[in-house]
Amino acid sequence: MPMTSDNSALWFRQFGAPLDVLTLETAPLPLLAAGKIRIQTLAAPVNPSDLIPITGAYRHRVQPPRVAGYEGVGRIIEVGSAVTSSLAPYPVGQRVLPLRSDGTWQRYIDCEPTWLVPVPDKIDNTLAAQAYINPLTAHLMLQRWPVRGKRIVLTAASSSFALLFAQWAKSAGASEIFGVIRSPKHYDALAHLGITPIVAPDGQNLSNNNELNSLLYKADAVFDAVGGTLAEHILARLNPQAHFISYGLLSGKAFPHSNHGAQLQRFHLREATRNVEISQWQSWFQALWSPLSETQLPSTTSIPFHNWRDALTLFTEAQRKTKPILDFSHKKLLNK
Repeated sequence: MPMTSDNSALWFRQFGAPLDVLTLETAPLPLLAAGKIRIQTLAAPVNPSDLIPITGAYRHRVQPPRVAGYEGVGRIIEVGSAVTSSLAPYPVGQRVLPLRSDGTWQRYIDCEPTWLVPVPDKIDNTLAAQAYINPLTAHLMLQRWPVRGKRIVLTAASSSFALLFAQWAKSAGASEIFGVIRSPKHYDALAHLGITPIVAPDGQNLSNNNELNSLLYKADAVFDAVGGTLAEHILARLNPQAHFISYGLLSGKAFPHSNHGAQLQRFHLREATRNVEISQWQSWFQALWSPLSETQLPSTTSIPFHNWRDALTLFTEAQRKTKPILDFSHKKLLNK
């Protein structure tokens, strides 16, 4: 049983800027339902996929009120009376990924046992906390759109996802990898990973970016996380045989599909995993642990959960070079 009878969680009860609408709320922990497992959260990262739904950009599938956060790592502290070993063969104390449950930005999460993913002992909490959204998205997109022998382009190429995806695409046989970035400050980091950087500053007239435009017609596939004007520009200039895969909307703006551009396809992790069998779900993660442990990831900064505002402020800093990780080991609770 937990040491406290209270749970603290970051809720958003209306859409808006995350720093404006998120509130840290404390409430008594209910009795654990018979068919659930209770997880004590250890760490949870801050990702674009956590924050963008709070703004209302995905209101067709995400509605408040709800606890924020989609991934993290925790430890089993209590097992419901109706949970059998066949449903969840993990003991109290086992570290797990509490996925497909309520939001992870809270100290305790009550989960359906079948979707828990056990974490190997060799994987530390910081890495485990990041083992869902980016790795599984990259794994599934590379299965759906094989890159062997192809020239690919990544937008938002300095993001945590793009840096991971590029390394796995290179291992999967991509012939060339180009990364569109807003600032030359990221040039060396991309080049170190074998990514050819293409600088497209905010506010630039993309029609005048000869380096980008000369590349696009020769590209086989573009993996886009930005949307908006950049996506519209790229789509209109790709050759008709190329694939344009939209997997994010960092700009917050939708984009029309040019009738004369490439083949537009979309990827959303929740939709891609909606009807998956439990055995397939577990096998995906079994396949991910080894490559994930060998991947170069951006540095992280651990920030106590009660200082969540500092974590979100760090996340929004221009040219940020570290990912904030919410650390739940601190006991102090402040309603900030």
